[in-house]
Amino acid sequence: MTAQMRTALYPLHQKLGARMTIFGGFEMPLSYLGIIEEHLAVRSAAGIFDLSHMGEFELRGPRAIALLERAFTNSAARMRENQAQYTIMCAADGGTLDDLIVYRIASDRYLLCVNASNIDSDRDWLMELNRAGARADFEDISAATALVAIQGPRAAEISARLTRDPIASLPRFGVAEFTLAGIRCLAARTGYTGEDGFEFFLDPSAAAILFEALLDCGKDLGVVPCGLGARDTLRLEAGLPLYGHELDRGISPIEARLGAFVKLKRDFIGEPVLRAQHDNGTQRQLSGLMTDDARSVARQGYRILRDGRPAGTVTSGTFAPWLKRPIAMGYLTRAAENNTSDQPGSDTGAYAVEIRNRAAAASLAKLPFYRRGDARAQA
Repeated sequence: MTAQMRTALYPLHQKLGARMTIFGGFEMPLSYLGIIEEHLAVRSAAGIFDLSHMGEFELRGPRAIALLERAFTNSAARMRENQAQYTIMCAADGGTLDDLIVYRIASDRYLLCVNASNIDSDRDWLMELNRAGARADFEDISAATALVAIQGPRAAEISARLTRDPIASLPRFGVAEFTLAGIRCLAARTGYTGEDGFEFFLDPSAAAILFEALLDCGKDLGVVPCGLGARDTLRLEAGLPLYGHELDRGISPIEARLGAFVKLKRDFIGEPVLRAQHDNGTQRQLSGLMTDDARSVARQGYRILRDGRPAGTVTSGTFAPWLKRPIAMGYLTRAAENNTSDQPGSDTGAYAVEIRNRAAAASLAKLPFYRRGDARAQA
């Protein structure tokens, strides 16, 4: 049996009474107080997450930009210093190898944050590309980097209590160095919950200190520790893809409605295929679904039906704590048999999800299900 890895925060998770789970090869907290309570705290106040299972690579030197431009769908050349960018890494056939965030932390210095389950494969892929062309300075710093996040409408207020630096003025998708609770961190105004917040990259030896400092100074504002369970329900309400669900080696970013992060007419791997999909359409597309009875939960792998015929597959589904009803995302194909002219995601036909051999009526829903500040978010 393969031994599971643990982050530097594992002793603190035990101290706080976390229920643990295995994710991406790491033993991680699933929840502390309960998924629903943690989810609602992030939507109304703030939550603290251990994300140290994520991988980090550093690229340095004048050739770093050449590797980024070749490897990723978004154009890193458009980034300014102290700016972050969401991007996707594709194979030659357009399939997704990973989605990640690139941080430009100096003129010729970049940090990549990749999914935990893809650290080894991403590193090997990028190093092979680097050897073949760019030859930038490349280093895997995952083991030497911890990642603590605070997410929620009170995140900036709580973080500001721990520093004299103007952290609240950091723009969305901005990144800069700050000192919090006496700890030097690389702070990014990024997240995966649909809320405002920060992600702090720091030395693993200081991670527990920062985690507890954020909890202590935000206690009066309702901050709580949060596990991966709430992180998943939060990202699903926000319509954010998860690798292994909405994205994988067989799914392209165009199919996943991520075309905004694909800058075409550049020489990146997979560009010809993605350009053809952009111009001609795809055979399937990611869509949002809600079961009509507001009780039946569509889970990953369940079949989506249109007019009684198979029309797609659910990739993620849960009961949404903030919206107080089940939601799901899945891929809809072009309508089967005589309806082949229908476009993926069209709203024609009667939809259902096959749940335990029963067809539960469902309706298409606009993504994201939740957007901070809009009417549905306040409902």
